[in-house]
Amino acid sequence: MPKTLQLERILPSLPAEEFFLKYVSKRKPVIVSGLLDDATFLGRKWTDLDYLTAQAGDAEVMVEPIHPTSHQYGTDIERISMSFREFLAALRSGEGPYPYLTTQYSDDEPDAETVFPPPTNALKKEFPVVPRIMGNLFLQQVNLWLGKSNEGSSSGLHHDFHDNIYCLLKGRKRFVLFPPSEVKNLYPYGTLAVHHPNGLIAYKDIPVRADGLSKRVACKARVRALEQQIDALKAKGKGKGKAKAQSKEMKELLDAHDAALDELAEVTLDEHEDEGEVDDFDALMGGLDDFEDTQEGPSEGRMGSDEDGGEEWTGIGHSDNGGDELKGDDAESEDSSDEGSLEETLGGELTGPSEPSSFSGIATAHLHHYLGIATTAVLPTTYSPSDFPGLQKTTDPYVVELQEGEMLYLPASWWHEVTSTSSGDVHMAFNYWFYPPDALDSFDVPYRDTQVWDYLREKSAGGGELLKAGEKAQIGKRVQGSVDAGPSKKARR
Repeated sequence: MPKTLQLERILPSLPAEEFFLKYVSKRKPVIVSGLLDDATFLGRKWTDLDYLTAQAGDAEVMVEPIHPTSHQYGTDIERISMSFREFLAALRSGEGPYPYLTTQYSDDEPDAETVFPPPTNALKKEFPVVPRIMGNLFLQQVNLWLGKSNEGSSSGLHHDFHDNIYCLLKGRKRFVLFPPSEVKNLYPYGTLAVHHPNGLIAYKDIPVRADGLSKRVACKARVRALEQQIDALKAKGKGKGKAKAQSKEMKELLDAHDAALDELAEVTLDEHEDEGEVDDFDALMGGLDDFEDTQEGPSEGRMGSDEDGGEEWTGIGHSDNGGDELKGDDAESEDSSDEGSLEETLGGELTGPSEPSSFSGIATAHLHHYLGIATTAVLPTTYSPSDFPGLQKTTDPYVVELQEGEMLYLPASWWHEVTSTSSGDVHMAFNYWFYPPDALDSFDVPYRDTQVWDYLREKSAGGGELLKAGEKAQIGKRVQGSVDAGPSKKARR
């Protein structure tokens, strides 16, 4: 039986820059002994289910039943649609097992806006868009997690693709944590493409950059940023006799714009390589000019700066199908030396479209028995622990007993299995996901591709919708052969 480790604890009043220096930049999880200290955070009120019903009861949500044999969530069990009011009433009934409110996404419209998914869209005035302690990170999504289990229910072992600040409002959560470096010993269903220096794990079907953006999203943002610079230079030169002086700068911008368009076309064609020859170039480049305005986000929050936040697109998990080569500043620093060996290491029978790439093939019951911790999970009848010898080669895991009123910071791609237990009537948590920083030496500018991120921050601060729905990079769909599919939202607990 391995030794289990304990995390550090800090106070929620820690300055944001110190938090970044000691934990975010070090990619180091930590327990925060308290909830967010932002005046706009009213999440404690949500533990009153009558209040929650009054505020958000009309929201339509999708809830997940527990698997009848494995006794855990995060499976292929079909979700159920109901009003949030009906879901809360079901949790108050005396009959179990109870459904679980997890990440919200639409099966019918998987590209729908999901930065503030229901029911959080009805609660936006009651939390900051970016908590003070998270400094200059860029928001990807918020979620409310709500269920009921007196015995404890498991999420399954998996990792997320974003930095997570997890606020436990009610109940208890036990986290089993492994660092991203244990990917080869934890048997993900996906095939490893690259393990970025900041810890982010990318798979062959999800070839994301170190900052969590898909290549196409980044290319499109770069094109738009350059177009803004070109327009600004044109306006600056009107009527001032500066055309000749500015001609060199304009030529450089136009050349850079042409190169960015070429790169976008190449990425787009790579996405469609399995669809045969595509003659319609406009269709391939679709959405480049469809930057529609949407309503602004909560005025009391920040989207990675002191400016008001706006709703944003979901940026990770877009399956570019563009191969494993990542372009730009990250190209030389990425650790891809083991590329191609993972399938042999993990066994081909584990790969396939039925499970998200970021989920582990190790059964929850096996993990719990190995660690000697209490479990309600049951081994599948066809499961053999001897097929997963890598578990015994892992480093000693952290086991975190998170209590209500505490938070956990978890950097992107840290493996975790979460067992949730109710206190009184329910267990409830609220979390933020942020794009993982890749400029780990800079609190003020935590993303290396400043041209792209400056543009995205500007659009976000103005309440602008950056990409049309069909181009939003999703983390919500199971891979079903579509070039637009991304990792499952069930992979994010």
